[in-house]
Amino acid sequence: MTIQQRKQSIILAGLVLLSVAFACPATLSAKPPGADGNASFPEVSDSWSPDGRFVLKNVDSPRDPQSAHSIIITDMQTGQRAVLYSYLRKVDLLWSPASDALAINDWDSTDAAQCIVFRLVPRRERIDLDQDLAKSRPRDGEKKLVTERRDHDRSCVRIIRWLDAKTLLLDLEGHRPDDRRSSSFQLQKPVIR
Repeated sequence: MTIQQRKQSIILAGLVLLSVAFACPATLSAKPPGADGNASFPEVSDSWSPDGRFVLKNVDSPRDPQSAHSIIITDMQTGQRAVLYSYLRKVDLLWSPASDALAINDWDSTDAAQCIVFRLVPRRERIDLDQDLAKSRPRDGEKKLVTERRDHDRSCVRIIRWLDAKTLLLDLEGHRPDDRRSSSFQLQKPVIR
């Protein structure tokens, strides 16, 4: 092979690589591999919002007995990074379909979850669903179950899923020590106004 043929082969190979790179920009992604969408921490170490704007990382902090884990949020558009939430045992993360909010079930014990929603854009806001439910006017049975959780030997409010970009489906359940029956309700709760 002559020097001229070798130069032509190199130029041709370079043009082929460039044409592939420009022809398929959708296949090239700045988003590194990792878990997409809903996740349970600490079982997995990261979770991406559906639109790829936010990434959550689980960080262990074994020296702090009050919060053994922290969730670090990174906004991939601005590069800002912050501790979003700290927890002791396990959390379920549920991204809103619009990627602008995150719902968390914090399982601080085996049968009770603290339910929190973080609105991420346009500004960061924390909504404690237990407090929000106690202030709202759900049906009498639901209100009693939420406000009298201490009277139940097992009581749980948990987020099931997002119904749309603003509304969550919640499950409220409780068992009284003197009664073998359980009370259970599902409730649609608008959380983003």
